[in-house]
Amino acid sequence: MPRPKDTSYTGDPEYTQFEQMISDRKLCPATAKSYKASYRKCRNLFQKPIRDTAEDTAWKTIRVAEENINTVQALLNICILVRQLEPVMPHDELIEQRTLNKQDVDEHLKQANAFKTLPELSEYDAFVDSLWSEGKYREYIINFLMRHYYVRNQDLMFDIVDTKTETLADRCKNYLWVNKSKKCITYIRNLYKTAKIYGQKSYDIKNERFIRAVKCCQKYMYAFPICDDPSLIGYHIKNMSFNKLGEGNCLKIIINHYRDNYVKIKEISQRRGTDMKTLMESYNINYNMFNDTNSE
Repeated sequence: MPRPKDTSYTGDPEYTQFEQMISDRKLCPATAKSYKASYRKCRNLFQKPIRDTAEDTAWKTIRVAEENINTVQALLNICILVRQLEPVMPHDELIEQRTLNKQDVDEHLKQANAFKTLPELSEYDAFVDSLWSEGKYREYIINFLMRHYYVRNQDLMFDIVDTKTETLADRCKNYLWVNKSKKCITYIRNLYKTAKIYGQKSYDIKNERFIRAVKCCQKYMYAFPICDDPSLIGYHIKNMSFNKLGEGNCLKIIINHYRDNYVKIKEISQRRGTDMKTLMESYNINYNMFNDTNSE
């Protein structure tokens, strides 16, 4: 049963203007939904319109209320956007705080990567094989895509369709297309974190197990999409992932295994949609790609 739609602040002047800004930017539905949820969270924290809340009060309230630094950053972003509505209000202090927080995020990530002990890739591969053997086709599909296409949580929100026409109906959605002419599954990603930089990504997957798993899930119509709420997709993916490690840690297992393989790291970068410098720094890869004599 779908969750009831949150209509709080509907008709509120500030929220109405904020909704119009979202509409004008032509954001993907998932992103727009996330922005609206973050707006409501700010209003609930402040107990008054965001534009009526002083900058220092806003960021201090958010930091006290939220432990997760990524949530803090998301709420600060909303405050900045709202204060940029006409007539524009000062927001330099919020931008400064967001920048300072980013340093904390980066440092925390580096420390976490430096001390985290993760399983070997062979264990991860054995887990994916076991999902197939046990007939857990939905879990197999998800972990196959994370293992071989290095995708993020959001990338795993997709519909299974029969025709190319269906993949063109909404350019803000992802698809697994049962491509009968090519005898493969075409994985089309329109909605992912860096889509504005790298554009649509499309791959023809010819793995027989994967094709059979997708067809089985499509036949019984029980598995996909996993959910319609972007804020819940991480929860579902973590529960289905290897050792419930989640997408980020599963990627670390892969990168750690291939840390000295330039060609493989480049493939991961291209398929995920992350530049190699960011990929290596974010996942603590002690490897100098510019000094590798076998780089090409």
